[in-house]
Amino acid sequence: MIVNTRKTYKYRVYPAKSQVSNLENQFSMCRHLYNWCLAERKEAYENNGETISYNAQQNSLPELKKERPWFKSVYSQVLQDVLRRLDKGYQAFFRRVKDGEEPGYPKFKKRGQWTSITYPQYHDRPCGNIYVPKVGNIKVVCHRDIPEDAKVKTLTISKEGGKWFACFSVELPFDIEPKQDLPPIGIDMGLIDFVYTSDGYHAQAPKYYRKIQKRLAKLQRRMAETEKGSPKWYKLLKAVQKTHYKIKCQRHDFLHKETNRILEGSDTIFHEDLKIRNMSRRPAPKPDDTGRFQPNGAGHKAGLNKSIMDAGWHQFLCILKYKAIEQGKQVVPVPSHNTSQMCSNCGEIVKKSLSVRTHRCPSCGFAANRDLNAALNILGIGLDTLAAQAA
Repeated sequence: MIVNTRKTYKYRVYPAKSQVSNLENQFSMCRHLYNWCLAERKEAYENNGETISYNAQQNSLPELKKERPWFKSVYSQVLQDVLRRLDKGYQAFFRRVKDGEEPGYPKFKKRGQWTSITYPQYHDRPCGNIYVPKVGNIKVVCHRDIPEDAKVKTLTISKEGGKWFACFSVELPFDIEPKQDLPPIGIDMGLIDFVYTSDGYHAQAPKYYRKIQKRLAKLQRRMAETEKGSPKWYKLLKAVQKTHYKIKCQRHDFLHKETNRILEGSDTIFHEDLKIRNMSRRPAPKPDDTGRFQPNGAGHKAGLNKSIMDAGWHQFLCILKYKAIEQGKQVVPVPSHNTSQMCSNCGEIVKKSLSVRTHRCPSCGFAANRDLNAALNILGIGLDTLAAQAA
């Protein structure tokens, strides 16, 4: 079965000094356009109760270029993409309001918060250099080729940690053949062992952010003590950005290696259907009758939330799912209720706190690592789910 999927190929690029200045100026102008259009939408609704659409703002771009001629130095489709980003932000806001979630109204972008521009109808392929409209030819390092049958759709030029990248979004056909040769497994994700599989494999959580947290805090304290906007302040800001970028790269590399290792050993992977956003949410305040607030464990919960975000569970599952689709394998979520408390051998519920790392069943005598017991339960629930669906 042929399935068309979207995939992104990311390359390191080396723009000249004049091109770096040009790109950073374009980032600044895109940020200003985003903020102006956001203010326009906000004022129109607050003053007149009107909603301004993407099409209305897009049609006003020619007049905007006449009023502000410096926008002519930015490619027209890049400006249109800025308005699409704003419109997507509003659509996501209305969706969250409809679903009863925390709304998260679109925010104004501060200096330095706009770090990419997108060319929506770009079709050239990288080969030593790439031509970027309004910028020129930029040297690119092609460490891997884009497949011949892939169609290039968009190009995004971005800056991360002081480094420049070109991201090509392509449409790629995959010939997917379902595989059922390797045995199924269940995986349990945690904060001590990042992943524990039902066949006994486990990998310790790397905790990249935790390991470098003290150095990062030191840099941030020095920034707070330095005059904002001074050359020293920007130097420290660059160091902070590089530190965050290093953490991101380390985590990304670890997650890719772990997903490859799991997919090599199984064709069907079951995992807990975790509500990660709810798990990392701040605890609600507890006011008493006098108007004061009682202790709600916010300090302890903040540390737990930090560890959950550092682990990168959501990103791990996203990588696992798209790689499984490409290889014709299955990734199936199962309910997470009582997977850690239930005995995988007899089904008895054995209550235990998070600090208890070994499961011991008083009913049947079965003893195992807490996460291994959970992975075995996830495997059993997953197999029952597939059997019920087949029936």
